[in-house]
Amino acid sequence: MDRQLTFPLITMIRKPICIVILLLLTVLGLGNAHAFFPDSPEQLTILAKNNQYYQTQCPILSKASINTNQKELSSPFTLLNWNIFKQQNQNWENSLKEWADRADFITLQEAKLSPALIQFSVQKELSYLHNYAFKYNNFIYGVNTLSRVAPLSLCGSAYPEPWIWVPKTGLASTYPIQGSQQTLLLINLHGVNFTLTEQPLREQLSPYLALIKQHSGPIIFSGDFNTWTDARLSEVKQSLIKSGFSEALFDDDQRLTVFGLPLDHIYFRGLNVIEAKSIITDASDHNPQLVTFELSPSVINL
Repeated sequence: MDRQLTFPLITMIRKPICIVILLLLTVLGLGNAHAFFPDSPEQLTILAKNNQYYQTQCPILSKASINTNQKELSSPFTLLNWNIFKQQNQNWENSLKEWADRADFITLQEAKLSPALIQFSVQKELSYLHNYAFKYNNFIYGVNTLSRVAPLSLCGSAYPEPWIWVPKTGLASTYPIQGSQQTLLLINLHGVNFTLTEQPLREQLSPYLALIKQHSGPIIFSGDFNTWTDARLSEVKQSLIKSGFSEALFDDDQRLTVFGLPLDHIYFRGLNVIEAKSIITDASDHNPQLVTFELSPSVINL
């Protein structure tokens, strides 16, 4: 197992207490703060299967050139959303393999693009996209979207944390729908965290809200939004509700909460939820969500 992923002075955790620590470091003037953090790319870099690279910033979509099978999405289908905690816990791989057998799409946050994760995608015959947030000990971390259907187009974003400079990343990708001219738009976001107001989160959402306006087909917007205050949660929820989204709800809600508020969410538009589960696990500090959707007849007939 990898040793716990930590950096000098500051552990890379998501809890709001880090804001206080960072403010103290700033006040005390402890040298060059950049020395305490890992390397981030100079420009947006999205890595894909077969060593392909993309640098398209959302809301502009770039055509994907991933050479895989010609599968199309059929109804119903299932999405797994999970902050995988940099694969630091022992049984992340066995857990992911188990849940992947039920999933057509997997949106991961805090994913380490390790040989084990790449091999997992090969074994499960999944395409993947990985948005490069930072590199540490020669591993690239960021959000990762895996799918049984190869993407048609994609774009990404990188928003720097105001206090620690390491960016939070997002991915948007589209997928063909069987029997329809429309496509599914899937967005995977790791929300900016170490902020004193909701304004940076609003700015991070902006390119995806612009992309949503351009898309006529069904949409899923999932991720770890770091909604640990009422203001942050309201910013995300109201922005998406205004755009016609609903949120997947869980009867037995086991999602990670901070200050009583859930951090992980799955929003959707143009789809119906058949089943929604949140699963208890010790394979990460976050519990994953598994949601099964169905396409509406109007989508299939277009």
